[in-house]
Amino acid sequence: MEAMRIVICDSNPQELENCANICRAICGEKQIAAVLTTFSNGRSLMFEMMDPAFSSMVNILVLEPFNGCEVVAESVRKNGYDGIILYLSWVAEKEYFYQAFDAKAYNYVEKSGFSRFARVFEGALNAAREQERQYIALNCAGEYRHIDLRDIYYFETTMDHMVCVWYAGGKFVFQSSLSNLEQRMKDRGFIRIHRSYLVALDAVHQASFDQVTLVNGQSIPIGRGKYTALKDAMDKWRRY
Repeated sequence: MEAMRIVICDSNPQELENCANICRAICGEKQIAAVLTTFSNGRSLMFEMMDPAFSSMVNILVLEPFNGCEVVAESVRKNGYDGIILYLSWVAEKEYFYQAFDAKAYNYVEKSGFSRFARVFEGALNAAREQERQYIALNCAGEYRHIDLRDIYYFETTMDHMVCVWYAGGKFVFQSSLSNLEQRMKDRGFIRIHRSYLVALDAVHQASFDQVTLVNGQSIPIGRGKYTALKDAMDKWRRY
């Protein structure tokens, strides 16, 4: 599992530090690798979140709904951010609850109950990890893709350290190796069937000893000795 990316925005330096420390402690207890980034105002956060290469990598966004942050949640949702949003505030006024609701926030926590925030954040971590299993974020030369695993047909090596993903939305070439992807995706419904191909088990329509036919009609080769492993993996995956 890749590092969990957590962004926190709060205009109060002490409370920002307290929140970050709670998040680090919980990630440490759960043995989850995490990268935390903090912002003291909504303008700086908005600038970064409007960059898809940054926002596509954020798993959890913790916001204080003041000082410019009140428009962040709505704006990033409109820009395509689909990660977890948590509101953390001293104020419990209806307008902020509505704001959180409109932004599809995971929860709204009052700062007077930082102990509750710890419980809510732990739940958000679990939700973010489950969500992460359903998508893969890829980028290359400033271009990015946030792809639903259910849309992927296969990954194909194109040249040294470059891989092409073929999915329902088209294709995208990015920097990686198929060996690294194999490790990254092995528990997520993908199997290496050839030195150049990593295929989604859900995308396999038929398999023979020399080729695999996919649900989109494409055919790709299967390596010698890979057929039995593919059939076993398909049986286990579909039972699961």
